[in-house]
Amino acid sequence: MDLESAIKIVKEYGNVLREQPIENVQGRFMSLLPYGKETINEAIKVELVYTGTAAQRDENLFRTLQLGFLQLASFLPDHEVVPTFNVGNALESDDVCHNYFKYLDRCEKISRHILEQTSVLVDELDKFFQDNGL
Repeated sequence: MDLESAIKIVKEYGNVLREQPIENVQGRFMSLLPYGKETINEAIKVELVYTGTAAQRDENLFRTLQLGFLQLASFLPDHEVVPTFNVGNALESDDVCHNYFKYLDRCEKISRHILEQTSVLVDELDKFFQDNGL
């Protein structure tokens, strides 16, 4: 991928991150992404190499790219994202306690999944840095 394409892709992805900041660990809708996760992954790596090897390295941009890379783990298939808990709906249900417990259980599973995927991305990024002298 050329640098110009990478910059365009990363910029569009960055707009999604700014417009849809993560407020919880219940996931983000994958349908919000302007490109597939692999394309964004590759684009960020291209920018990391460019930024990381520049004569005057922009540390803030370099760290921002790393964080954006790791946040890819929070984007899940839309049906897997746990919606925000609606207290009003819960209070109207016949079984408030069990509904809330099920909600928390789903949140824990998704949070664990995001954590596992983030760990994979951290390892991938560490290897990428080693391979590219960053």
